[in-house]
Amino acid sequence: MKDTNGYWTFKIRKKPLYIWILRLAWVLWLVFWAEVALGSKAELETRAFFISLSVLFVSLFVGLMWWWIGLNKHKKQSK
Repeated sequence: MKDTNGYWTFKIRKKPLYIWILRLAWVLWLVFWAEVALGSKAELETRAFFISLSVLFVSLFVGLMWWWIGLNKHKKQSK
């Protein structure tokens, strides 16, 4: 944010511990399904590969949507 006197001000929000734990669990979930997808492709199991790849992409999409919704909600509250 820019103040009227020409200085830049950055605001840092503290996040609760459970938010960091949920983020870590989500990242580990994504890594797990990426490994399953790569292992299935290496074993030439096409059905398992596409199922694990779809779970990976759906999980990634839902997680990014939650982040985007939360970011927009915070922007609306701070105005």
